[in-house]
Amino acid sequence: MSDFSNKFPEGTQQLGQWLQEGKLTYEETVVEGFENIPQAFTGLFTGKNTGKMIVKV
Repeated sequence: MSDFSNKFPEGTQQLGQWLQEGKLTYEETVVEGFENIPQAFTGLFTGKNTGKMIVKV
């Protein structure tokens, strides 16, 4: 990746544009509550999440 560090600004601009245009999609699993952190962490290793795992406290 360091071979392309000079292209980082161009890349972030292009990715941002694609995200706004809906050309990039992402998925995330949101778990609510501080008390659910252990279950969310365990879920990372058992396939209970889709995409990024987020704990909303």
